[in-house]
Amino acid sequence: MSIPVNVGAACLKDGGAAIANMENCLEYSSLQFELVGHALVIGYAAQAAGFIYFAMTMNMTKGRNYRLSSIYGMIVMASAFLLLYNQWKAWEESFSLSATGTYVAAGKTLFSNGYRYLNWSIDVPLLLLQLVLVSGIDVGTGLFNKNLQVTSSGLIMIYTGYIGQFFENDEQAGPLIIFGAIGCFFYIIMLVIVLQCLSHAKTSFKTDTAKDKMNLVKWIFVVFWTIYPISYFMPLISYSSEGVVIRQFVYTIADVVSKVIYGIILTQICMDESDAAGDGEDAKNV
Repeated sequence: MSIPVNVGAACLKDGGAAIANMENCLEYSSLQFELVGHALVIGYAAQAAGFIYFAMTMNMTKGRNYRLSSIYGMIVMASAFLLLYNQWKAWEESFSLSATGTYVAAGKTLFSNGYRYLNWSIDVPLLLLQLVLVSGIDVGTGLFNKNLQVTSSGLIMIYTGYIGQFFENDEQAGPLIIFGAIGCFFYIIMLVIVLQCLSHAKTSFKTDTAKDKMNLVKWIFVVFWTIYPISYFMPLISYSSEGVVIRQFVYTIADVVSKVIYGIILTQICMDESDAAGDGEDAKNV
């Protein structure tokens, strides 16, 4: 992978890359710049709306696990909101309009996608624990504990991606590909455990509506969690301003669906199962 010749000296140091993310090394038309800004605004606004939803519906479900799932959702929404709001501010402050009418990196700070990975290290374990709670699967003990397996594989996936994204402007794409491949391997492990939870839920749920909604959760994992690597590998796919716009919209779509919509569906499942259980002992101990 080579860096475009027009990125400027700021992106290069001793023949290598001094700046991690390609966003800082490209020029943007006013339309492209606004599109990225709007994508980030949509992202943090959706997380704020999700927080309000989970807060308002938390007491509409019965059972400790179901309420705990809503609390996890609120933490995820608050964490993602703060990250995406700061991402939007960084985007606005890191670029300025040049004499040629394009936006270029000119601020005192740099725009960094690395903060996304640090945020995901909070959000992903909670999102996965939500699923384990709602599915009602036996978590097991020791190394076979489902909570341990799913969160550890998720965290390794995130941290390898975090390391790899530092090399996306390097003249050699090896580290980006290697760490990305390792992350994808642990994503597959995580997905296998997730599918086990989903399969268990379909046999243990009392209502057909909850079972149907769990199918939606499955497709959210299979489709929207799986498109994140598109953004990670975008420097290899399209090292361009158009690639940056696509990358940020993919991030936004994946974040909104895999956090907000995912959480809302799980909450609706909790409501369905709570209503089916009624006020009996099952509802209290879910």
